[in-house]
Amino acid sequence: MGSIVVAALLSLASLLFSGCSEEPKRASGKIVYQFLANAKSAQIAEYNRERVNFGLEFTINKEKRAIMFEHPTAEIQFNEIGIPKNAVLQFGIAINPEVWDKSGDGVTFEITVVDQKSAKIQIFSSYIDPKANSSDRKWSDHDVDLTDFAGQKVSFIFGTTPGPRGDATYDGAGWSNPQVRLKTGG
Repeated sequence: MGSIVVAALLSLASLLFSGCSEEPKRASGKIVYQFLANAKSAQIAEYNRERVNFGLEFTINKEKRAIMFEHPTAEIQFNEIGIPKNAVLQFGIAINPEVWDKSGDGVTFEITVVDQKSAKIQIFSSYIDPKANSSDRKWSDHDVDLTDFAGQKVSFIFGTTPGPRGDATYDGAGWSNPQVRLKTGG
């Protein structure tokens, strides 16, 4: 009887944890807007200009990606982006692997949407520190649902700030291939 209970518990555990190590499925529908391709329309505050760069690349774990570079503290704003139904904002984040062995305390990546009523809504915030946390030494990919903004023209603000100690030393942050796209099947 005891071995049956153990086998049942092992089967249950296998079912519960079978998908935990898999990456979430990413949207793969039509691309609606590519931020890197529209870099010339980006608004960058004068104090940010030396901290922002388009056209750079990071290679992490043998995967090279074009990035929108922001050294904290920085903001990049894109205006009048039409959001269709069934859309997501898709992107990856990382810190330049060339500085993983340098000082600093990581970066907080944030995205704020300014809707048609001029309300600012933070839709994404994530702190990574590959210098202190080896599990952050990768591309961290995200799909953020944009359902709440469907049918609107909105602004996106991509921002970076230093880690919890406020140390922006060697905090070369990159947003890989940010784009608005339709979800699969939409």
